[in-house]
Amino acid sequence: MKKNAILLVTTLFISAFWFKNTPLLSCAEKTKRQYLLFCREFTNAAKQLQQSVITSDKKGMQQHFLTARLAYKKAEPVIEYFFPFYAVKLNGPPIIFFEESEADIPENIPGGMQVIEGMLFPAVTKTDTAVLNFEISELVRYAAELETATTSSFAFTDETIFEALMEALYRVAALGVTGFDSQTAQNSIAECNAVLEGIQKYIACCKEKFTVMPAGSYEQLQHNLLTAINYLAAAKSFNSFNRMEFLVQHLNPITAQIAQCKKSNHLTDSKAGLYYSSIKKDNTLFEPGIFNTQKFIDDYTTSAQKIALGRMLFFEKKLSADNSRSCASCHQPNKAFTDGLPTSLALNGHSSLPRNAPTIWNAALQRNLFADSRSRNLEEQVMQVLNSTAEMHGSAQQAAEKIIGTKEYRLLYEKAYPDATAADAAQNICNAIACYERTLIALNSRFDKHMNGNTQLTANEINGFNIFMGKAKCGTCHFMPLFGGAKPPRYYYTESEVIGVPANSNKKNAVLDKDSGRYNYTGYKIHLFSFKTPSVRNAAVTAPYMHNGVYKTLEAVVDFYNKGGGQGLSIAPQNQSLPFEKLQLTAKEKKDLVLFIKSLTDTAAAY
Repeated sequence: MKKNAILLVTTLFISAFWFKNTPLLSCAEKTKRQYLLFCREFTNAAKQLQQSVITSDKKGMQQHFLTARLAYKKAEPVIEYFFPFYAVKLNGPPIIFFEESEADIPENIPGGMQVIEGMLFPAVTKTDTAVLNFEISELVRYAAELETATTSSFAFTDETIFEALMEALYRVAALGVTGFDSQTAQNSIAECNAVLEGIQKYIACCKEKFTVMPAGSYEQLQHNLLTAINYLAAAKSFNSFNRMEFLVQHLNPITAQIAQCKKSNHLTDSKAGLYYSSIKKDNTLFEPGIFNTQKFIDDYTTSAQKIALGRMLFFEKKLSADNSRSCASCHQPNKAFTDGLPTSLALNGHSSLPRNAPTIWNAALQRNLFADSRSRNLEEQVMQVLNSTAEMHGSAQQAAEKIIGTKEYRLLYEKAYPDATAADAAQNICNAIACYERTLIALNSRFDKHMNGNTQLTANEINGFNIFMGKAKCGTCHFMPLFGGAKPPRYYYTESEVIGVPANSNKKNAVLDKDSGRYNYTGYKIHLFSFKTPSVRNAAVTAPYMHNGVYKTLEAVVDFYNKGGGQGLSIAPQNQSLPFEKLQLTAKEKKDLVLFIKSLTDTAAAY
């Protein structure tokens, strides 16, 4: 008995010593283990899908596909952030696409689950078995590689884990609820559920991070996650899902809580080029100031003196060769910085320029500028306009020298650019105007106030938002909250699309507009008739619409999309990227959709 007691004491002592000297796993290490479990679940589901194809089990194919994608969605927060190559291979676009971050590659061949989904939904048809087998075998191969890609030397950090979770929440809000990557199966609501289930597990791995927050913060977050998961699980259908209620009452509080934990632990966003982002990732998508208006300033700087000079220059007609036109001639403040014309007038006053003048509101948040995306910063955009024969009929350098030579501007210029040389004049003038334009931020519409908890929208406008983000598929190209082509979750690059815009409003004898769009700049066939996706913010006050101003009303624009874009007019180019299917919107749905777009109006900011 005494011997057993001694043995027990010895065992307890050794155990205590062992646990005392065994380091506890960190948040990042536990998250990595959880992620690998999700990867194995996904790999097994992909193999089961492959087996169902081998046995020609049509019903099984669909079910196993849905199971596989739900498993993928749990792992998605980590895959999208750390392994973008695999994200594209496993769940990339279902059509030939251009990747803004890899501009030297003309076309990317589609593959992965979205391609497979199109073969299996809405029904398994007589598809090319060889192609289906190949796509699924590739899916299994890449799924299996996910685990080996995360080697023992691959280090997750607490900073990157929380940044990845924030991006995942933005992705759910702006892409997930729209059906962005589940357009035929329409299983995106269940997939959003799977993402939150994954986040719930990842957060459990980082419970200790909540010790620096008020007592009960972790438990409250887990409760909110569970409530949101249950809300999604109760959804009856994709079209009827109340996205507004889900975002305001469920997802926004969760996003704010995780962001607060991130800030409380002093976890910063990565500064690596791979993770460049124009959003700060420290609050909800709708928090005032969430976007970095200086992100695309590149090698330039800003200052109060530059902004003041730029504001004057924006309205200065001496910028044109004949002193008759300023920037404000085509971008008039009282017309939301547009000119109200289908296409702007040339400097000669009687001929027309080829394209519609876009609003400058929120131009600072666009990486790609001009309708053909040929410019990557506002300074370059201003320079091109000043050098344009048709627009200003002069040179930027001559205009700058003329401006600086006047008594009115000389002192202001010297204060803004004290160390400038004569050779810097043109670039500095462009920089000053760009610095002013970066102050033109309009993200405080009634919609924004509503999303921040201040009820502003009517029932019809809320219904219009749900249609915009759901049945009408507007949100799959006009990404919330900027409602343009700046793609979530980093909002760094702005996408362009081919929608088949007609040359005139004649529906019976429609003709495709001849403007080749972005093709003129890149020479890539994929960009023939492609134009940057503009924001629909302030659309109510920036008519007419499209790059050629062909449509005078929002109702006409909605009708164009409702009928399938160029396809509905029988003028679609072969590379139309807009889905061909008609939206089947009712008269009330179209009316509510327009009402929602009007709720995005905000021109009250100081200029």
